[in-house]
Amino acid sequence: MSAEVTQQSLAQSLQQTLSANAQERKQAEKYLESVEQAAQFVVPLLQLVNNDSTEEHIRFAAALYFKNFVRRRWPQSEDVEDTISQTDRQAVKSELVSLMISVPKKLQLQLGEAVSIIAKNDFPEKWPDLIKTLVSKLSPTGYHINNGILQTAHTVFKDWRSEFRSDKLYSKINYVLNEFTDAYLQVFVTTDKLIDEHANNREALKMLLHSMMLLCQIYYDLNCQDLPPFFEDHMGQFMQTFHKYLVYNNSWAESEDDEVPGDLEEVKASICEIIELYAQRYEEDFPQLPQFVETVWNMLTTIGPAHKYDTLVSRGMAFLRTVVRNPRQKHLFASSDSLRLICERIIIPNTVLPEADEELFEDDPMQFARRDLEGSDMGSRRAAAADLVRGLLDQFSAETTQVMSVYIQKSLEQYAANPGANWRQKDVAMFMATSVAVMASVNALGATRVNELVNIVDFFTSHVVQHLSQVDSDRDALILKVDAIKYITTFRSQLPREMLVQSLPLLTNHLGHPNLVVSTYAAVAIERLLVLKQQGSLLITPADIQPYVEGMLTHIFSVLDRADSPQKLAENDYLMKAVMRIFLASRTNILPLAPAALAKLARILGEVSKNPSNPKFSHFMFEAIASLARFSCAADSSAIGQFESTLFPIFQVILQQDVAEFMPYVFQILAQLLSVHQGSGRLPDAYVSLLPPLLQPTLWSAQGNIPALVRLLQSYLQIGGQQLASEGQLQPILGIFQRLIASRANDHHGFNLLLAITHFVPLETFKEYLKPVLTLCLNRLQSSRTAKFTRNFVHYTGSVLCIGGAEQSGVALFMDAMDSIQPNLFATVLHNVLLESVSSVVGRVERKSTIIGYGLLIASPKFQSNQAYAALTGPLLQQLATMLMDTAVKETKSMADRTNVDGSAAAVSAVAADEDLDSLEIEDTGYQASFARLATLGDIKIDPCPQITDTARGLGQILKPVQQAVAASIQQLPAEVIQFISTMIQSS
Repeated sequence: MSAEVTQQSLAQSLQQTLSANAQERKQAEKYLESVEQAAQFVVPLLQLVNNDSTEEHIRFAAALYFKNFVRRRWPQSEDVEDTISQTDRQAVKSELVSLMISVPKKLQLQLGEAVSIIAKNDFPEKWPDLIKTLVSKLSPTGYHINNGILQTAHTVFKDWRSEFRSDKLYSKINYVLNEFTDAYLQVFVTTDKLIDEHANNREALKMLLHSMMLLCQIYYDLNCQDLPPFFEDHMGQFMQTFHKYLVYNNSWAESEDDEVPGDLEEVKASICEIIELYAQRYEEDFPQLPQFVETVWNMLTTIGPAHKYDTLVSRGMAFLRTVVRNPRQKHLFASSDSLRLICERIIIPNTVLPEADEELFEDDPMQFARRDLEGSDMGSRRAAAADLVRGLLDQFSAETTQVMSVYIQKSLEQYAANPGANWRQKDVAMFMATSVAVMASVNALGATRVNELVNIVDFFTSHVVQHLSQVDSDRDALILKVDAIKYITTFRSQLPREMLVQSLPLLTNHLGHPNLVVSTYAAVAIERLLVLKQQGSLLITPADIQPYVEGMLTHIFSVLDRADSPQKLAENDYLMKAVMRIFLASRTNILPLAPAALAKLARILGEVSKNPSNPKFSHFMFEAIASLARFSCAADSSAIGQFESTLFPIFQVILQQDVAEFMPYVFQILAQLLSVHQGSGRLPDAYVSLLPPLLQPTLWSAQGNIPALVRLLQSYLQIGGQQLASEGQLQPILGIFQRLIASRANDHHGFNLLLAITHFVPLETFKEYLKPVLTLCLNRLQSSRTAKFTRNFVHYTGSVLCIGGAEQSGVALFMDAMDSIQPNLFATVLHNVLLESVSSVVGRVERKSTIIGYGLLIASPKFQSNQAYAALTGPLLQQLATMLMDTAVKETKSMADRTNVDGSAAAVSAVAADEDLDSLEIEDTGYQASFARLATLGDIKIDPCPQITDTARGLGQILKPVQQAVAASIQQLPAEVIQFISTMIQSS
C-alpha cells in the first residue's frame, strides 16, 4: 500500500471534496481517483467508515465514496480491466457484515448498496460463507445486531424482486432457503413474542417493530419469484401473525410525527405488499385472501388523513386493485352497494389534493412539478386511487363509470356554485374524470386506450379549456390551470388533431406565466405534442408550430432569466428540453430566430458552466445548441461564423477551467461545427491551433472525454486528413490509437479512430503505418483477447480489404503487411482466431464491409494460389453465407461495443437522420453522468464500399469470376449453404 493511502490522507481528501472552493474540490477528487488503484486502497477507506473518532460527515463521505467505488470497479468482465486485487476483494467481503452490524443506520444504507452490488456479482460462488456468517451472528437478545443482519440480508435478497426467472437465480434462492429459513423463522417468532412482552415500552417497540418490518421485507424477497415449500408449509403461522399486525393498535408504537411513517406503519405497509403478491401470484394457495380483503377494506375506511399513513393507504388500495382485477375474486365487489361504498369511502376521500401538496405548490414549485411529472408520486394516495379505479373498470366498466360520474358531476356543480371557494372540488372532478377515462397509458403517448363511456372531447370543451383561455385567470386556484394542461398532455393521442393545434397558442401564452409550475407544465405539454406521431409522421408539422415559435422561445427564456444563480438557472430541465424540441420541430425554419436564440443559449451556458448542477439541463442545453447549429447551417452555411465566434470564447473558458462535466459536450459541438467546413479541403486555422492540446494525455485520462475526443478527431480527419498527414500530425494521432487499444474498456474507440485514419488519410501515406498498426493489434490479440476486440478487428480487417474494390488493392496491401511481419501469418490468425468471429460483426455497414472485404479476399489470386489460404475458402464462405442468411435485426455496433461508457463512435451516417430526432429522448442517446452522446451530432459515415447497396448481390458478383476455382470448397459445405451461394452467384 502506498504510504499516502491512509485513513488520515483519505479523511483530508474527502473533507476537501466538500469544500466550497472548486479548485480544492477538483484537486481532492483527482487525488482520490489516482489512489483508487493502489493496492489495499479500499481497506483504509472501510476503516475510516468504521472509525468512531472520525467526524460523522467524513464517515458518511467515506461510505458514499466506498459505495460509488464498488459500483464503478467491483463488477468484472472480459472487456474491463480489474483494478481490485483478490486480496482486497476478500478483505472487503470479510469486513462488510461486521460493519453493517456496527455502524449507524445512515451509514448502513450506503454500505448496504455496496453489499447489494458485491452480492450480485459474487454471491454465492465467490462469497459462499455470506449466509452462514449472517446466521451465525443473529442474537436472541441483541436486536441492534439483528437489525444490522436483517438489513444486510434484505440488501442481498431484494434484487430478486426485479430479476427475470432463470435456473441460476432459482439455484441462488434455493441455496439461501436451505441456509437461512430455520433461523429466519426463529427470529420471526421471537420478535413477535418480544413485541407482546414490551407493549408499553416505546424504545423497545421501536427497535422490535423495525425488526418486524425487515422480517416482512425479507419474507417478500424470499417469496417474490415462487412460493417455497417452507413458506407454504408455515403459511398459516405467518399469515396469522401478519393479520395480527395489520389490525394492531398501540399508541406506544405509532409514529408521533404525522408527517413521517413510523415502524408500525411500515410493518403494515409491508404486510399489504406481501398479501398483494400472494393475491397476484399464489391465489390458489392463499385461503386467507377473503379475510385480508375485509380487513384492508375496513382499515382504508377508518384510517386518518395524516401523511404518515400515505404509503400504507397506497399499498392497501394496490392490494384491493389486484384482487378486483382477478375474475375469480370479482364477486367480492360485484354488488352495486359494494361499488358505491368503495368509491365513496375509499376512492373519493383519497383523490382530494393533500394540504401538503398545496403547500409544496407554493413553496417549492419545481419539487411539486418534478414529483408529479417523473412519477415519484406513484406511492401517493391519489395515484393509488386512480389505479384502483382502473382495476374496477377492468371488471365493472359501466357500473364504475356510472357511480364515479355521479361524484364527478356533483363536484362540478359545487364548483360552478362558488368557483372561488370550491376550486378543490373542480380539481377532484378533473382528477376523477381523467382516472375514469384512461384505461391504459404509456409515458411516450399518454392515454393509449380510453373508456368508451366517457366523452373526453366534450369534457375538454365544457370543463377544461376555460382555464386556459386567459393567462391571468384562476389566480387563486392555479392548480386548475395545471390540471387543464395535464388533461391535454394525458389525452394528446386521443384528442383530435385540430384541437391540439388550436391548443398551441394557449399553451404558448402560459409558457410565460409567473407561476413556475404552470409554465413548466406548459413546456412539458408543448414538448410532448411536438414528438407525437400519427402513422409514422409527426402530428404537429413545422408549419403548424411556426407562428408560435418566437413567442415560445421568448417566454421560456424570460422564465430562465428570472434565475438568480447558476444552480437556480439549471434547475428546470423541462424548459430547456422544450427549447431543444422547438428547434428540432422547426428544422431550417429556425434560421431567422437563430441569432437571438444563440445569444440566449450562450449566456445560459456561460452561467451554468460556473457550477454545473443538473446533468439533464446540461444535456438538453447542449442538444439545443447542436440542433440550432445543425439546422441553421443547413439553411445557410455562412451561419457557421456566428456560431464559432459566439461559442469559442465560452468553450475556451470551459477547457481552461477544466469543467469536467461539460468538456465531452464541448468536444462534440466542436466536431459538429468543424463538419460544416466539409468540402473546403483544409482545416480552419482556429481548429489547427486547437489540435495539439487535444492530443495531450491529460485529456485522454478522463474516461468521459474519450468517445467525444475520438468523434472530434474523426471530424479532423474527415475535413483535413491529407493536410494532417502532410503536416506530420498523423504520428501523435496514431499514438492515441495505441493508447486506446491497450485498454479493454476503450479498444472499440481505438478502432473507430483507426477506421477514420485508414479512410481519410491518403493510402500512400497510410501504407507505411499499417505494419506497426497490425503488430499492435496482433500483440493485443495474443495477450488479452476479448470478444469485443476480436469483433472490431474482424470488421477493421474487412474494411481494409474493401479498399480499391474489384482492383483488390486493399487485399494486396493487407496481405503484404501481414506477410512482412511473418509469412502466411494472416492464414494462421484467420484460421485460429478471426474465422469463428466473422459472423459476430454487427451493424448494417459493418456487416456489409466485412462480407464484401472477405469476399474480395477469397476471390484474390494471391489467396487462391497459396494453399495455406485456399484451404480456408470453404469455412470462410460458410461464415459469410451464414451472415447473409441471418436476416434477424442486429444491434448497432455502438450498442455492442458499449461497456461502462457509451461507445457510439462507429459509423452509419455523418449526421443523425431527421426522423431519428423526432422523438429524441436522453435514454436513447446513451446518456450517463460521465458521457452523453449528442444525438443531433450523429456519427461519421465510414463505408469503404458505398457503391454496393445489395450485399448478397455484391458478394455474388465478386465470386462469379472465381466460381470454378472455389467450386470444390463450396461442395463441402452444408446443403442449404451450397444452395444459397449457388443462387447468389447465378442471380448476380
